Amino acid sequence: MDHAARAGLLGTAYAVGRSYQPNLLTRGSTDQAVITGTTAAMAYGVISAGSATISAIASRFSKSEAPTSTARLLVAGSVGALAAGAAVALAWREHESSQRAVVRLLAQTAVTTAIASAASDLTPGANGNRDRGASLAAAAIVGLGSWASTQPWKSAPGSLLPDDFDGGTEREGAHFWEDVVREVSPRKAIAIGAAVGLATFGLAKAESALTSATSRAATYLLGGEAHDHRMLGRMTSAGITLGVGWFAVSKASTMLSKGGGALDAALTTPPSTPEVTGSPASGLDWTKQTREGARWLSMALPPSSIEAVMGSTGAKQPIRVYGSLEIAHSDQDRVEILLAEIDRTKALERKAFALFSPTGSGYVNYVATETFEYLTHGDCASAAIQYSVLPSALSLTRVPTGSAQTSMVIAGIVQRLLAMPKSKRPKFFLFGESLGSQVSEEVYRGTGLFGLEGTGIDAALWIGTPASTIWRRQIWGERTITEVPAVGPGAAYLPRSLMDWKALPQKERAQVRYLLLQNGDDPIPKFGSQVVWRKPDWLGPNATRPFGAPKGTTWMPVTTFMMTFLDMLNALTPTPGVFAEGGHDYRLILPEAISETWQLPATAEQMARVNAALRQRELAWELFRQWGEVEAKPADKQAEEKAKVIANAAKYTGTSVDAAGVQALIANGIQPMPA
Repeated sequence: MDHAARAGLLGTAYAVGRSYQPNLLTRGSTDQAVITGTTAAMAYGVISAGSATISAIASRFSKSEAPTSTARLLVAGSVGALAAGAAVALAWREHESSQRAVVRLLAQTAVTTAIASAASDLTPGANGNRDRGASLAAAAIVGLGSWASTQPWKSAPGSLLPDDFDGGTEREGAHFWEDVVREVSPRKAIAIGAAVGLATFGLAKAESALTSATSRAATYLLGGEAHDHRMLGRMTSAGITLGVGWFAVSKASTMLSKGGGALDAALTTPPSTPEVTGSPASGLDWTKQTREGARWLSMALPPSSIEAVMGSTGAKQPIRVYGSLEIAHSDQDRVEILLAEIDRTKALERKAFALFSPTGSGYVNYVATETFEYLTHGDCASAAIQYSVLPSALSLTRVPTGSAQTSMVIAGIVQRLLAMPKSKRPKFFLFGESLGSQVSEEVYRGTGLFGLEGTGIDAALWIGTPASTIWRRQIWGERTITEVPAVGPGAAYLPRSLMDWKALPQKERAQVRYLLLQNGDDPIPKFGSQVVWRKPDWLGPNATRPFGAPKGTTWMPVTTFMMTFLDMLNALTPTPGVFAEGGHDYRLILPEAISETWQLPATAEQMARVNAALRQRELAWELFRQWGEVEAKPADKQAEEKAKVIANAAKYTGTSVDAAGVQALIANGIQPMPA
């Protein structure tokens, strides 16, 4: 084993040891294996290459192709000392520039490489290639030491509740604030991680071989030596790699689009309610609705349900209108169709009107919409316009389209409101979730709160806003994440976690009209490419980290990025009918937040019934859709599939359920009994 390989091995052991640090959420063995494998491959590649560079510099000074250990140690010491000085001079600080962060990262990488290079020369067997066992033993010691240095007995994921926590979760005795708690099996994680690391390293070697082959091929066409065409080979290899990656993403997008664009088997019949898009009265083709649009439209509350829950009479049929992605070929046409639906249903003649900005798939939060309809006794209208049918992670490039559409819809609504007498205009609300938050917030980029207030938005609620949202960063400004934020600017409030919002004095909460809620352990507001090369503010000094940030975790470039990425994939695993708050789940807080922020009051008894009905309906509609899928299958397959739905119902409710029980859950949830 040569010097660079030994250095890479030692650096890899150090990185792998620290890859077991906790992050925002718990993770399973496979997640840990992916993190470990990716970290190992990247650390080995970077540190072995850096160590080879140190050897090359040492050979220049010693005028020998095989520099002595002493020469390498001198060069490593010099490089390490200079890099350490730069890293100290450029110590991390909140709101620092990207350039400062990148330079510091390079300096820190140089320090790590220099240490690994020096340790390689000091490792037993360093003067020959025979003692692999000694090198592996040294790596094992380094790995264990690195893991122990993280003090795992003191560290904890952000979702772990402190011992004295006295609120925010309805799961009595729960220790973690997330839907599903995962555990790592070290043996399984190490085995899978080794496989992932080898696969990643193998891909790197394949890319290098492709580069060499392309370089040699270029000599036949252009002449010269292979090394003269190394850059051409690298560019060609990169192009092929990107092409394969693009092809894979395109195929995945096509497959997911088919699912997102298809109607559930249980919802192929259009709603009969005239106040809903897709009904015969609307004249729009129901088959042009996408999966999420059809679900949302089909679930509009009937007046009888509202009266039963609110204990009142005279409830109206709520209006729901939706501009699906498939209903028109252009953004302009889609907007015009939605505005025509708003006019047809007389949506702006209701007491309140809300524009819901859907997630990437087109999903509109059922809890938020139904809460709105309950609290207004049906005297309301809800609208949404779709910009993608793909999951949010694959819809990032559609944000500009979504924002442009939303801007056009708002402009059309404002135009209509200005033509109405002021006394007859409805309250105008905005709601956005996840990528939908970014879509509607970016409409006001560069205008602060002036644009929001200037378009007549009475109140807005956004949940789980992505970290890349520029408007949110603009109104956050230069405030520090280490302190509880005050209300502002204006009537806006940007809590670091739900704890800030809940702890806000009632008098101050009453002033908030524009609320940007986020869970402290939600990775969506924290994940972004910047996590690769810059320590995020939520991983500042341990004592000043906000609620929800991991305790004891040290930022590492690739490792923290992968941890947060996998946290993002695990952030939303809800059980139908069981509301929680943690990760990317906001169902538990939504009714209260909408009631307060949108000034839609209700008695404590009414809110209790609303919360109960929301849970019943979520469970009922989930089972209704599952049962509909079963009944659409061939008769010989139905018995087995129905058994699966019954098992799901038992798991969701925690009780024994049969087929009749499933039907009862569906019926009672969709049409609750009077209070």
